[in-house]
Amino acid sequence: MTLPGRRGTTLPPGRPTPPGLHRHPATLPMTRAVALLLALGAAGFMLALSPQQPAPPRSAEPALTEAYPGATVQDTPGALADGSVYSPLFFLSATGSVGTALSPGGDDVRLLLRDRGGERELRRMPKDRAAEFAGFTSDGTILAWVELSSDADGAGRSGIWTARLDGGAARLVTTDTGAVMLFDKQGDLALHDGQLSWMADAGKPGFSAIHTVPLAGGKPVVRELEGGYAISTWPWLVSEAVADAGSIELNNPQTAERVLVGVQTGELMSCSATWCRSLVIGSTEASTVIELMRPDGSERLRTVTGAVSSAIADVAVLDRFEVYTRSTQGLTTTRVMLYDLKTRSLALVTANAGRVACRGGVLWWSTGDNETLTWHALDLRTL
Repeated sequence: MTLPGRRGTTLPPGRPTPPGLHRHPATLPMTRAVALLLALGAAGFMLALSPQQPAPPRSAEPALTEAYPGATVQDTPGALADGSVYSPLFFLSATGSVGTALSPGGDDVRLLLRDRGGERELRRMPKDRAAEFAGFTSDGTILAWVELSSDADGAGRSGIWTARLDGGAARLVTTDTGAVMLFDKQGDLALHDGQLSWMADAGKPGFSAIHTVPLAGGKPVVRELEGGYAISTWPWLVSEAVADAGSIELNNPQTAERVLVGVQTGELMSCSATWCRSLVIGSTEASTVIELMRPDGSERLRTVTGAVSSAIADVAVLDRFEVYTRSTQGLTTTRVMLYDLKTRSLALVTANAGRVACRGGVLWWSTGDNETLTWHALDLRTL
């Protein structure tokens, strides 16, 4: 489906080469077998007399529970009670999430609010409408999101929806959204001051527009801006990240304050209202360098190097955490690491992850597939 707006992208983690296959001999000649048994016996005797062998080398980063003794990862099965595959899109807590699943008959796409207490259906749309749900945000009472779909003629449709977390039916706030721009960031839909705001294409080159509507509904207020922006922490906007752009601009349209962030040659810079991430890809897969700094250029520090990438588009979640992935040659798993700006240190979240995402202060990842699919969630607000 062609979405009504543009999407931002992040560099995907590298895909390591799977290990080779090893042939296992079926038989051994008898004389060799006897000799082998004698050798093994002698080796066992010598090992019993020798000091204890060293343990396998540890990961360069401490495990999550070593770095944060109180950290708790909660697991959510990848299938619902009716057997449908569940895909979480947003976690309200480590145990509560919003996601999609097909109806048992496979004809509809359901948007579900899921917690230990059960499942609550928020929306249901025919599968052939190519429904997509994005931009989730919540203040702990209200859940809001962007809904994208197509009509019978294939024309794109979009709307802003909300639902109370304590119950009740989902409610349409507006369909007057403009050409919604989604960047796969926390600020794709901003909930603030009893209002919802999002970015849209202004319909003319070099301009974008902020749309703002009250939660109660009504006609959105539209403000055009020269340049392309995404919402960071409201009311701050940040220009789209491009390589060798010369600078990135932070813009507060309420105060007219602007901050220009310099971009060096060869680095990909992305910013939040408080931190910027510099990513420089070296000449080899294992020579990537990631650094963080304040938008004014101060406090620049190197956070990670090697065969690494940022797992998410958002910079410095909760103004504290960066989420990185590392690929290891010869392994087919993805290592997920957490960099803590408070302690200036890395921790290994998991050595085996599939999909990785983070929203609203909750980090989650998948393991397994089909019958073994499981989602794991860590509430970063508890660390």
